[in-house]
Amino acid sequence: MHRKTSSPLRTLATALARAALLGALFAGITAGAQTPAAIDTAAAFDNALVAYERNHWDSAYAAFTALADQGHPEAARLALQMWRHGPGLYRQSFPASAHQLARWSRVWRCGAKGEPLRACQLALQQP
Repeated sequence: MHRKTSSPLRTLATALARAALLGALFAGITAGAQTPAAIDTAAAFDNALVAYERNHWDSAYAAFTALADQGHPEAARLALQMWRHGPGLYRQSFPASAHQLARWSRVWRCGAKGEPLRACQLALQQP
């Protein structure tokens, strides 16, 4: 039986996506009761991770960018990762404007500081 081997870059991308999923799951567990909007956002992020793990790069990127535009820090990080490493990791480029990249970076930095999602969404309102 021939076993398909993964490239180191694909293995790294999968490991990063799994770490993001575990972080999202941990955040959901520790957050307690969630509003319907938070549940919808969590479900959308989970669906994006599923698309990512299935190598459906275009679908995953579209979902991550939509969530990043709404102020989701982990989605912003993954959208930035896909944009930055697209040609090397995913064998394709992903479009993003300079304005989007700047906003996603602000949202990601906000989330990296441990700020709640609402604070990160407010970061999007800054010029």
